[in-house]
Amino acid sequence: MDSTVWDNTLKLLKFDSDIDKFTYDSILCKMEVAHCDDDILVLAARDEYSLSLVKGQKLNKKIEDAIKTCTDGKACAVKFILKGDDKALNSSVNSEKKAVRQAKNEVITSNGLTGEYTFANFVVGDCNRFAHASAVSVAAKPGQKQRNPFFLWGNSGLGKTHLMKAIGNAVLEQHPDKKVIYTTSEAFTNAFVACIKNENYTDFRNKYRSVDVLLIDDIQFLIGKEGVQREFFNTFEALIENGKQIIITCDKAPSNLTELSSRLTSRFQDGIMFDVQPPDFETRKAILLSKLKNESFTLSDEIINFICENVTTNIRQLNGAFNTISSYVTLANGDLTIEDVHKILIPIISPNKKKYLTPEIIINAVSNYYDLTPDKLTSKLRSAEIANARNVAMYICREQLELKYEKIGQLFGDRKHSTVMHGCENVDASNELKNQAEEIIKLIT
Repeated sequence: MDSTVWDNTLKLLKFDSDIDKFTYDSILCKMEVAHCDDDILVLAARDEYSLSLVKGQKLNKKIEDAIKTCTDGKACAVKFILKGDDKALNSSVNSEKKAVRQAKNEVITSNGLTGEYTFANFVVGDCNRFAHASAVSVAAKPGQKQRNPFFLWGNSGLGKTHLMKAIGNAVLEQHPDKKVIYTTSEAFTNAFVACIKNENYTDFRNKYRSVDVLLIDDIQFLIGKEGVQREFFNTFEALIENGKQIIITCDKAPSNLTELSSRLTSRFQDGIMFDVQPPDFETRKAILLSKLKNESFTLSDEIINFICENVTTNIRQLNGAFNTISSYVTLANGDLTIEDVHKILIPIISPNKKKYLTPEIIINAVSNYYDLTPDKLTSKLRSAEIANARNVAMYICREQLELKYEKIGQLFGDRKHSTVMHGCENVDASNELKNQAEEIIKLIT
């Protein structure tokens, strides 16, 4: 769609009997195209009065209908801003682009996969590095015995489904001839119940036993469903026997699925298993920065660090925090303070952690506790008193902020990774120092 669409729209609106001459000449004809592409047309009004007559009013709908007519019914969002308001322009375009991407990603193909889950947009950290590497290997050569089944387990919202679907999408990209199906255990159960009612097992079994790669999510849902477990076991055996790949996710390790059939759990342990852990601070920050880059807006380092230090439970919670902040940025035209973020995220930030805890706060608290000045903790001084206080401070940074040893070393006078690790181990091994560390943590949290 190009800017001539607005010229054609004006010609059409001129013949609308509900639009008087003043409105047409002084309002509509004075509007300018601020942005135009296939998904969105942004029109700029020359003043607040003109904008108020159009935006959200009856005239708004007439313009949208006329544009739709001029584009032969092609879907296009129409936004109105004040001329010269670059923040409103960027906000309108970015929010609409986001909505379009989400709409496209929600289109689910017959194999159950959605295109937004790929290895390219999966953020790798210490919590998932080996699982990710193995997943890439499985996608490259699906069906290899030593990695079949591929079992991912861990709490909800840690990226298991993303990694699973990334495997499916990568297999389709690298092996277009292979058949891939993603399903949940609940959907598998419902399909099996339906085939029992219809007395038609053939179509059901053909669907799930003729695939090259079967991705099945939340296998714990089969607990208590003996008939479905038997059917899944037979499907599992048929696929494995024919060298087909199976990827499974669960909220528990196979050995802890005591309520599930033992012959199933023993099969799950015959391949490769990974425990996906909650993301550490660095991984959470990498995820947030990736999202900011995709959405084309920025936040200050202070706000980014606040979010990543306080939203710690899982990636899904981090996504929720980002979406909330993103919406607020759109409404506030980008004007956002740390106080705003604190208020916005109160319902979801971790309740048991110090809000906006920083290394500086920890260093000051430890210094006060041991009656030292903060600079001594980052100095080269090595007296027993200072060394113990420094070790406690490094230990708290590790435990509360989940910082890497290298980062902690930089904060404490550019000390080596091994020095920080040894200091933290000393605290962990000393009941006295560990008790003191816990007292300080209570004071600051």
